[in-house]
Amino acid sequence: MAVRDFINRGMIEGEVEYLEPGQCIFRQGEDVTYLYLVTQGSVAVSHNTTGIDDQIVTPPDFLLGITDLLHDTYSFTAFTLEPTQLIKIKKETVRKALHETPVLRLYLLKMMSWEASLTKMAFE
Repeated sequence: MAVRDFINRGMIEGEVEYLEPGQCIFRQGEDVTYLYLVTQGSVAVSHNTTGIDDQIVTPPDFLLGITDLLHDTYSFTAFTLEPTQLIKIKKETVRKALHETPVLRLYLLKMMSWEASLTKMAFE
């Protein structure tokens, strides 16, 4: 079961957003208010301190920003590389669902690990 399944079942609320290429999704240092489920398109991430620029071609149902769920601010900047469709989910909504649904908790731990390995800077 994936995050999209929880959205489709009405267990997690999200808002669909469409972005053009080159649009910023969030910036490093901004308050973490939303996580973004990438449903179509691709996203690039960069880290100001390390200077690392990584391009991520997101797989279906990639939850962008999951590594910052327990932080106050985003640890990297994310922007679109092509027309991208996202589902914007409030951070607090995800945190509440984590406490209520063990299956979601396991899935998100897997996503955190995957995102951290791609960005190289997620836990620095």
